[in-house]
Amino acid sequence: MAFMAYTVRRVSGLSGVSVRTLHYYDEVGLLKPAYVNANGYRYYEEPQLLKLQQILFFRELGLELREIKTILGREDFEKAAALESHRVALEQKLARTQTLITTIHRTVDHIRGTKKMSSNEIFAGFKVPSGAARFDEAVQLRGEPYDCKVSGRDTGGAMCVFEFTGSSSGPRRRHREQDEWIYVVGGEVMFVLGDKQFRAVRGESVFVPRETQYAWAAANGRPATIIDVYQPAGRMEEFFRELGKFNSGPPVHEALSMDEFRRLFEEHGMELAGPPLMGQWSTESGRIVQL
Repeated sequence: MAFMAYTVRRVSGLSGVSVRTLHYYDEVGLLKPAYVNANGYRYYEEPQLLKLQQILFFRELGLELREIKTILGREDFEKAAALESHRVALEQKLARTQTLITTIHRTVDHIRGTKKMSSNEIFAGFKVPSGAARFDEAVQLRGEPYDCKVSGRDTGGAMCVFEFTGSSSGPRRRHREQDEWIYVVGGEVMFVLGDKQFRAVRGESVFVPRETQYAWAAANGRPATIIDVYQPAGRMEEFFRELGKFNSGPPVHEALSMDEFRRLFEEHGMELAGPPLMGQWSTESGRIVQL
């Protein structure tokens, strides 16, 4: 099917996006028309329609326009890979919705006395089982599970909670607008917090105030398990999803240039402050090499 040029009003009718919103997308540089004719009318062609589709997918997944503009503007953005990511996310969302609908039906039958529910069935769709993540959104960081247990969607953005079993927090960082609380569930963890260095073992916890440089690493070469709480939730869930895309292939600090790696942290409310506790970094041609 050949694509023709569509007026802004026609695109509005096809997509359900208002003319005013399309004008706004143009003004902020999110979606520019293919061209504007002498009369000032905007016209859109196939690339613009496909880009609008991406915008609508990202909006459906809860991203803000500023975030979407950043993602679509990246040089390494690939439409097919993004569509596959959308498909997976929407399938997970659909599975959760279907679970909740089933719970509603069973609850109605329970209330009416036609069929009794078990205690577990009452909370189906809400409880997060051991080894699982909220909304079934499992993330692995180089094979190490980083499971969201309480989402910012659950708390109105007030906080989010993760369970992580792994070797380190990665590079030193600062959170600009978030406090972090780390509880050691298993193993032994070495921390650097500001100018202090210390160890924490099972049952101990560490509070990291915002704007404090920190990093941690599992001691004795054995992975540790922690509960990681961020307040407010910020964009940490999105950050770990982004890192999860580098679970296979080159690690994220090798796949991205130093500038791209630094920008990844900045886009999610953090400042990249230095290398991890274990090993040092050098940069060659703008890329990170871990020694």
